[in-house]
Amino acid sequence: MDVKGLVWVGTATDRYEDTVAFFRDVIGLGTFHASPELTILRTGTGEWVEVFGPEHEHFPEFDTGPVVEFLVEDVAGARAELEARGVTFLHETHSWKEFAWAHFRAPDGRIYGITSGPYRAG
Repeated sequence: MDVKGLVWVGTATDRYEDTVAFFRDVIGLGTFHASPELTILRTGTGEWVEVFGPEHEHFPEFDTGPVVEFLVEDVAGARAELEARGVTFLHETHSWKEFAWAHFRAPDGRIYGITSGPYRAG
């Protein structure tokens, strides 16, 4: 598996508005998408920080703290390679527009992911 970088961080919080304001107003990330239960913020080079509110369907998935995703060229291929090495994924591969991702639990119990898509584009 050829990892291209770290391009995504997700965090679930019951202090949704405060956390969004922190990343936006204190850290200085730009808002890419905002809804009552999910805000996507971006760095100047295009990496994403997603903040999930308590009512979002994926809130329970992030039970170990912030989750990072590794950028790969092909999520299906990387997933097959990891599964062949004994890695168990939490769900089927998800997709949205040009993006795809899947999460797994590492030996330390924490959740990580693989993802593909134009994160660093404009």
